[in-house]
Amino acid sequence: TDAAGRLTDLVYPVNDLEQLHLKRLDSGLALVREKQSYDTRLAYVTGSIQSSLFVDGQNAGLSDAQVMQLVDIFGWDIDFAQDLRPGDSFSVAYEENFTKGRKLNDGPIAAAEFVNQGKVYRAIGFRDETGSLGYFSPEGMSLRRAFLRSPVKFSRVTSRFSQGRFHPILKTWRAHNGVDYGAPTGTPVMATASGRIVSAGVKGGYGNAVVLRHGGSYSTLYAHLSRFHSKIRAGGYVEQGQIIGYVGKTGLATGPHLHYEFQVDGAHRNPLTFHFPQAEPIRAEQKNDFLQLAQHFGRQLDQLSRATLALNQ
Repeated sequence: TDAAGRLTDLVYPVNDLEQLHLKRLDSGLALVREKQSYDTRLAYVTGSIQSSLFVDGQNAGLSDAQVMQLVDIFGWDIDFAQDLRPGDSFSVAYEENFTKGRKLNDGPIAAAEFVNQGKVYRAIGFRDETGSLGYFSPEGMSLRRAFLRSPVKFSRVTSRFSQGRFHPILKTWRAHNGVDYGAPTGTPVMATASGRIVSAGVKGGYGNAVVLRHGGSYSTLYAHLSRFHSKIRAGGYVEQGQIIGYVGKTGLATGPHLHYEFQVDGAHRNPLTFHFPQAEPIRAEQKNDFLQLAQHFGRQLDQLSRATLALNQ
């Protein structure tokens, strides 16, 4: 303030990287949004699965948000509900943001490796000219597929796709044209692919159910929901990974779980074994830059993998 007590200058931190600066000029008050400069460094974490990805990831030094990002990156190839085994391992290179020697926050994962049942999966982060971050295999194939492997994170498969299963309520043998994921009531359910909402409401024995149409050939059904997400309406559109509802036990269900069905041209297919469409490659004009980055992170991940192997021996 000045000698008369009038406000002359006010700085309000919006977050770690931005502040609002209000100044009094001869012409009046002026408000400017200022971005703080910061340095980005890489940090490295490696670990192995002993109990669960959350617990072992935290023990290795990953935050919950980073564990979830790891699941999002590899969720196309690894079903974290049923595929994890003790001895699986992970290596992660991620960004950290610093200003004046003080850590502000964690940035996104830059590169990662997940070894699941002996098979090695790698992801390299690459930003396009707009700054959008995508993840690709070391060869430049996008890790995003047309469908996620699972609509519920960190659940368990309680009933598989089968042509003959004894229904616990109807007490008859009948086809089970989907997969059941056991999870607590209220667990978020995601759309496994972008698409149009065909219906969202009560659907007989399915209880509260959502049906999505993906292009001309594919459709998915999500049943026994406790409730729908507030933005879900028939005729609307959802993005892949968007929450469409929450696990429940409405309809013919003995306990809380999600019943998930997948159809191709009207025929039920097993979503756990179906061969999904191949990934799209990185654009030709970006490939040379990407391959140089992939080689760099490949060497880093090789070193982290050797460190993990040494720790497990």
